[in-house]
Amino acid sequence: MALNDISLTAGMRSNLLSLQNTVKLLDRTQERLSTGKKVNTAMDNPVSFFAAQSLNSRASVIDSLKDAMGQAVQTVTAADKGITAITAMIEQAKGIAQEALSVEMTFTPETFEGMATITTSDDSGTKYTATIVVGGLTYTGGGGHDTAADALTALAAALTHSENGVPGADDVTVVSAAGEGQGRVTITYLPQQTDEFASLVSRYNEIRTQLDTIAQDSGYKGKNLLTSDTMVVKFEGSHNLQVQGFDATTTGLGISAAAWTNEAAIDDSIIELDDAAVKLRSEASKLSGNLSIITVRQDFSTNMINTLIEGADKLTLADANEEGANMLMLQTRQSLSTTALSLSAQAAQSVLRLFQ
Repeated sequence: MALNDISLTAGMRSNLLSLQNTVKLLDRTQERLSTGKKVNTAMDNPVSFFAAQSLNSRASVIDSLKDAMGQAVQTVTAADKGITAITAMIEQAKGIAQEALSVEMTFTPETFEGMATITTSDDSGTKYTATIVVGGLTYTGGGGHDTAADALTALAAALTHSENGVPGADDVTVVSAAGEGQGRVTITYLPQQTDEFASLVSRYNEIRTQLDTIAQDSGYKGKNLLTSDTMVVKFEGSHNLQVQGFDATTTGLGISAAAWTNEAAIDDSIIELDDAAVKLRSEASKLSGNLSIITVRQDFSTNMINTLIEGADKLTLADANEEGANMLMLQTRQSLSTTALSLSAQAAQSVLRLFQ
C-alpha cells in the first residue's frame, strides 16, 4: 500500500510512529532478555562486537594451550614416578652388594694331580701324543710332537683353554715327562663361587634388568623423559618451555652388571650405585623445576582466560535488571500509545456523526 493511499491526521500519524518505535524497542529488549546479551550481532554495535570476538578468540587459544600443559604435567609426573621406582631399585641393589661383602665368596681352590699317558702317534714311533683322564673325560694335547716332553707341554696348554671342558682350570704344571711312558701333570682349578654368593650376584643382575624396564615404561603419550626424549611445552604466542629428558637406564646411570671376583669389585658396584642415585636426584630436581614452571603457567592461563572472558562480557552482556525495567516501561508506553491513537481517531468519528 502506498503511503498516500490513506490520509491520516497529524496527530494519528505521530501516535502511530510512536507506537511503532515502542514495538521495535520491545522486540530489542525481549531479545536482550532472552539471550542475555545487548550485542548479539555486528549490527547492534560493530566496535563492541568485534572487540569481544577478539577477546573470546584469544581466550579459546589459551584454553587449548592449557589443555596441552595439563598433558605435559602428566608426562613429567610419569617420569617422576619412574625415578622414584628406580631409586628404590638402586637401594635394593646396594643392599644386595653390601650383603655380598659379608658372605663367603668362593670355595677353596682345588688341585688335581694325575698321570698323563704319552704314546707314539704314528707307526714310525717318532711322534708323540699326550692324553689324560679328568673327571671321566679324556683330554689330549694333539699328536705329532717330536718329543714326549713337547707332547706333555701341549697337553698342559690345552687344559688351560676354556674349550677343553675342564671346569675352572687355571694352572696346569708339567711335573715330569718320561720319554715314551708317562708324565705327571698338576691341575689347579679356579676358585668357584658359593651357592649363596652366586644367588646374590643373580639377584643383583635381575634388579639391574628390572631397572631398565622401569625406565622404558615411564613414558606418557609417546614421550619418555627417562630415555632422553625432549618435550616442548607451548605457551601463548611464540613462548615455550623445553624439557630435556635423560637416560635413566643402567647404561645412562653407569651401573654395570655384577661380575664380582673380589671385594674390590663389589665396592666398585656400590660406588656406581651411589653415583647413579646422585644423578637421579639431580635430574629429579631439574624436572621438579620444569614442573613448577608449567604449573605456574597453567594458573596464569586460567586467570588470563577469566580476564579475557570478563572483558568480552562487559562489552556484550546486557544488564538484566535494566532490561527488565525497560520492558515494563515499554509495555506501559505501548498501552499509552494505543490509547492516544484511539483518541486521535475520535476527531474523524465526529464527522461521521454528522451524517447520522
